[in-house]
Amino acid sequence: MKSVTTESKARLGITIFLAALVLLIGLSLVLYLRAHAQLSKSAVLYLFSYQLIALVFGFGIIFLLIRWMLRPYRRIIAAARESPVRASSARSESEFVIETFQALVEQLQAKERELAHLHALERKRAERSERMSERLIANIPSGMVAIDGDGRITSVNAQAMKIFGAADTGALAAYAGDGGAGLMSVNADYTSFFRSSPAVAEMIRDCLETGRAFRRQEADVNLKTGGTRRLGLSIAPISDASQTVEGALCLVTDITEVIELRERMKLKEGLANLGEMAAGLAHEFKNSLATIHGFVQLLEAQLAQSNNNCRETLDATLTEVRLLARLVTDFLNFARPQQLSLARIDLKSLINECTSEVTPLMSESGIEMIMSGEFAEVLGDEMLLRRAFVNLMRNAIEAIDPQAQTKRIAVMADVDDDAERGYAHIRLSDTGGGIAPEDLHRIFIPFFTTKSRGYGVGLALVQKIFVAHGGDVSVEKSDGLGTIFHCRLPLSPRGSDMEQA
Repeated sequence: MKSVTTESKARLGITIFLAALVLLIGLSLVLYLRAHAQLSKSAVLYLFSYQLIALVFGFGIIFLLIRWMLRPYRRIIAAARESPVRASSARSESEFVIETFQALVEQLQAKERELAHLHALERKRAERSERMSERLIANIPSGMVAIDGDGRITSVNAQAMKIFGAADTGALAAYAGDGGAGLMSVNADYTSFFRSSPAVAEMIRDCLETGRAFRRQEADVNLKTGGTRRLGLSIAPISDASQTVEGALCLVTDITEVIELRERMKLKEGLANLGEMAAGLAHEFKNSLATIHGFVQLLEAQLAQSNNNCRETLDATLTEVRLLARLVTDFLNFARPQQLSLARIDLKSLINECTSEVTPLMSESGIEMIMSGEFAEVLGDEMLLRRAFVNLMRNAIEAIDPQAQTKRIAVMADVDDDAERGYAHIRLSDTGGGIAPEDLHRIFIPFFTTKSRGYGVGLALVQKIFVAHGGDVSVEKSDGLGTIFHCRLPLSPRGSDMEQA
């Protein structure tokens, strides 16, 4: 259509040019006839020359005008010659241009149909992917709830509906998927949807208002039939590029059975430890009672014979009675809850007092005590901590062979002054024979012992004391060169923290 218009313009320009030429010639003849009688011959020649120059100038202007009007047409011809359609002598340039552009239009239409086909295939593929994603989300074992920025529930899967019991609340508006098994669109506010679990609703409110994420949280959901279920959940904000919160995503899992299983395992482990502890206690009582029974029989025989060895027998009997009393006392100390009497304690002074208490035992065995490092100040119960450190020192003394060449106990201290909460570290090492690898995981179990005259409450009591103070105790190293016990206690709070404590 454009090529036809350009050619019409060219024809119109030529027609105007010819009409102007005829008009100019006619005007010149009229002027010549009128002026012939009045003007001289030179004036007539001058006037005719002027008209001739004007005529040539007009020709030039019209020629340029025609070239300007035909320039788009020439460009179209040049573009058409570069197309796959070839020119022939039987066709004019206009016909050639029209055929060329018709061919190009047909090619564009074919490409358009091809693009439409590809678009349809891509749309089908996207729909399949979307349906697959919906099925995956709908059939995951965890519940999923999506909330928009206004607090409205946008989509929920079947597991979430089952967990929160919302299927019969009338909030269900539409289903996606077959038979309602896909994602569901719920027309409800999150506060009404999570009314059976206020803790979850509170976390979602916090997430929408502040953008805070909650990971691996636990909450209870109240059942309509009574009772509660335990939920494990994670809540994450949905933000745009400018970090503006536009909604929240909540993933929920019913972990009631897991919690119950964990509690049963803890109970089973506790009962197993209790059984082992009771067996050890009964064994120690049986041994001591058998010894006392033997001494009493011996004392009875000595009295019958008026033997002067009664005092030795009575002393041995009293020793066994004292061992039983100490066993019962330590067992009660381990079994009863610890009531801490907290005060600031300088660990260096406390370790010195504990060393003084065991000095007679070290002197008998020729054991050397070495102290080094930075001793901190802690907040604790001085009596309980002294008992714990004395027990560790006694164990170290008993672990060292009296015939060994090197007999030494070392107490090394350092401080881990962390910005949030620092710890004081005490490492107590000995040069004994070490603990067997198979026994390392059992040494803190009550009444487990490898000693011939031990009853296995000491280390269990030590662990309980350190744990009650917010610390812990562990075996850092144990081999043929000795054992290192690592004790850790929280540092004493400073200033106003101490007053609050």
